[in-house]
Amino acid sequence: MKNIYYVILLIISILSIATTSCKPKQTLAVTPMQITTEDVNIQKVLQAQPHFITANAGKLNVNISLPNKELSSSATCKIYRDSVIQLSIQPFMGIEMAKIELTPEALYVFEKLNNKYYHLVYEQLTEYTGVPLSFYDFQALLSNQLFTLGAFKDENFDKIVTEKSSKALIFKYQTNDLVQSTTFESNQIRKVEVSDKGQSFHFQTNYSDFAKNDDVIAPKIIDIQFVNSKNTLKLKFKIEKIEFNKQMRVILTNPLRYKVGQWQDLLENPLF
Repeated sequence: MKNIYYVILLIISILSIATTSCKPKQTLAVTPMQITTEDVNIQKVLQAQPHFITANAGKLNVNISLPNKELSSSATCKIYRDSVIQLSIQPFMGIEMAKIELTPEALYVFEKLNNKYYHLVYEQLTEYTGVPLSFYDFQALLSNQLFTLGAFKDENFDKIVTEKSSKALIFKYQTNDLVQSTTFESNQIRKVEVSDKGQSFHFQTNYSDFAKNDDVIAPKIIDIQFVNSKNTLKLKFKIEKIEFNKQMRVILTNPLRYKVGQWQDLLENPLF
């Protein structure tokens, strides 16, 4: 398997960046989820997870802990479900340092300081990392949703194996190389874990401090940790302000305003 460290660098960058440019105008109607799986436990978690069309986190506090340093920054995040995620990091008085835009087709990073942009389709991202990744994985990780790595929404839910403990339901999904586990407890997704079968790395996301905003119950705190034989990386971000299902425009950044950058350069010198 190729270097899983790349996955964590990308995820931390993505979770640390966002853009909020438009104020909400009106509330959007959310269509009730159509659940096709016959597994009653999966039905339970799908009913309980956050349901939204738009999510606009106008204020985030982000803390990143690396082996040799610790960083803190303000950020914002905007999601238009199944269409686009726009993220931006603003370390100094609301000044945007970088922006990430994800669509179902590709991932872009716009580095403001060097006036460069980086473009990658998900097949390339999988080739870089050795891990199947899609737009829907990043969307689900950000929004406390049940997912299976590399899948289009719920297409692999029939491959999930459900285990019960005294307090929780554990949903397990496996590929040839990876094991993914989702813990559902107290009517919320509380934890997502991914490990390779050789146990050379472990990636974990914990969700806590759930609150209700605009009739959507979602976590205010997300803790991410990655451990391998060489590094322990931690990310914690707290959502200070968020609105769901409010009308908003999403304007994608024009890449022609930037110089083309090489992904290898970004991976070797990440934004943080």
